[in-house]
Amino acid sequence: MFLDEATVHTTVHTLGEPSADGAALDRRAVPEGDGIVQTVAALAVRAMAIGPGASCADASRRLDANPGLPALAVVAADGRVLGLVERAALARLPAERGVRDALTVATPTVEAALPLTEAARWLARAGVGACFVVLEDGRYLGVGSAAALAAALADLADRQGREREEARRAKTVFFACMSHEIRTPLNAMMGFAELLEQEVLGPHATPLYRDYAHDIAESGRHLLDLINDLLDLAKADADKLDLTEEVVAVPGVAIGSARLLSVRAGRAGVRIETVLPAALPTLRADERKLRQMLLNLLWNAVKFTPAGGPGGGLVTLGGGVAGDGTLRLWVRDSGIGMTPAELARALEPWGQIDSALGRQHVGTGLGLPLTKRLVELHGGRLDIETAPGHGTTMTLVFPAERVGR
Repeated sequence: MFLDEATVHTTVHTLGEPSADGAALDRRAVPEGDGIVQTVAALAVRAMAIGPGASCADASRRLDANPGLPALAVVAADGRVLGLVERAALARLPAERGVRDALTVATPTVEAALPLTEAARWLARAGVGACFVVLEDGRYLGVGSAAALAAALADLADRQGREREEARRAKTVFFACMSHEIRTPLNAMMGFAELLEQEVLGPHATPLYRDYAHDIAESGRHLLDLINDLLDLAKADADKLDLTEEVVAVPGVAIGSARLLSVRAGRAGVRIETVLPAALPTLRADERKLRQMLLNLLWNAVKFTPAGGPGGGLVTLGGGVAGDGTLRLWVRDSGIGMTPAELARALEPWGQIDSALGRQHVGTGLGLPLTKRLVELHGGRLDIETAPGHGTTMTLVFPAERVGR
């Protein structure tokens, strides 16, 4: 657009309130693409700029005619944006003074194509005030305001939040349907495999078939555990995982969990010991999920504890009531330990530590993230102490209000 030192000879024909010369403000009210403002272009109030030779009176009349205009851009004849003139600055000067005297020289300029989030970060670093200039391919497009940017960011965040919620809901429904469809034939396969393994209908002519049947049943159990973990994790993500609370005798659940894994741990050359006080109080919790958490922590410890290593390949399950009244159940191993980066990866869904020990055991990387979600669902937390070469201690901390007296 052509600008001279005194006035502007080009008007912008757009939508909105009429300007001083009959043109209108373009508020880009028509949303972008999918209905939500995503770039700075949609924030530009397209109003005719003013030349640097104009008076404060000219600028005041222009702003008075357009109450929604946050500021007036001052643009030189060569297209350079010299700054903005705001209402408060004009009010402090005599009407006959030139707009240069009211100019905000250090005015941030933002390209129209810039995404809103990037624009917000850039303007925050630049220390923008109430307004900024929007450029398109380096030329003046309009005036934007920090308030409009904040509102657009809020709309964008709200839309993204709804999309995430819809995606979580769809994922939960998908896993629920798929798990049902897979469980039915899988249970039948596992049942027949166990019949063959136990030689219910008579001994096999070839004993090796019994071992094959055992492998089939073990693989089926692993797949069933994976399906259950996936479904629970999807429900936890969607805040749809419910607790079936009851008063739980913790020692029985803890010792039972250790016994369940003792045979598998023995095959890996690792011992599991339990160190629990006889008078451990009851806990108001979901017993199945408590057992699931302990099994996840115990098996994770077994996987990363070398046979006959430091501590004799030992995993210890203990617990007690802390001074603040919280009940703590901990699993300590004498394994390889983790760096902070490895720990962060292990707490992510599907995250697995790349180690020779870990690769010896089948795993999905869902155990720790799911355990963390489950203990948080009880109002507690998962504390982890670890260091490379010094093993790992993982502690389930349950709030005092859940502990029996």
